[in-house]
Amino acid sequence: MAIFRSFLLGDVKKSVANLTMYIAKGVSIVRGKPLNVHNPRTDKQRVQRAKMKALVGLVSGFGPALPVGYPQVTGLVSANNRFVQDNMEAVTVGDAFKATVDFTKLVCSSGRLKVPKVTVSFNESGRQFVFTQAVQQQTLTCNPADIAWVVVYEKVQCESEVYPLKSRKEGGEVTAGMPEDWAIGNCEFYTFARNPEGTQVSRTSYLPLTTV
Repeated sequence: MAIFRSFLLGDVKKSVANLTMYIAKGVSIVRGKPLNVHNPRTDKQRVQRAKMKALVGLVSGFGPALPVGYPQVTGLVSANNRFVQDNMEAVTVGDAFKATVDFTKLVCSSGRLKVPKVTVSFNESGRQFVFTQAVQQQTLTCNPADIAWVVVYEKVQCESEVYPLKSRKEGGEVTAGMPEDWAIGNCEFYTFARNPEGTQVSRTSYLPLTTV
């Protein structure tokens, strides 16, 4: 910063290149500004980056579910990117910019079909998931031929399994054995519907677990 008395500048306040000139108490002051700002990291940017990092870390774990829940459409972004975009609100960032995922708010599909009616329970003696699906009648967004799907995500192993159930017009019960290295307390459950052609889906519904 330079301070000088100027008879030419008079009472001016302007910037030239990286110099700002102004008058303070009758004294002309020239202040230099940095030409470049390296790696700007505002709090808003850091929050956004923390959310992105947390969600990108989930992509591989949810990998088997994403091609099912996000049918490929020419010209649109990939299933992985759509998963990240759709789940930004499911992540909160604390004061230390540490991200926390609310698994009850995660989605692994995005569409306009009607959500299937599915419940999930766990048979401890047989280490089996039990998926029970209710019959649904036809509407504009509910084709009797649509298939219900369930995604199970294990938070410690960072793995998921995808289970096709039955059509809406059938309903009924489907059982599946839990992988040996999984713990039921670490599992999160999600369901959505997909049409027989695999081109349309419903939004995701989170499923609470019942242990029997």
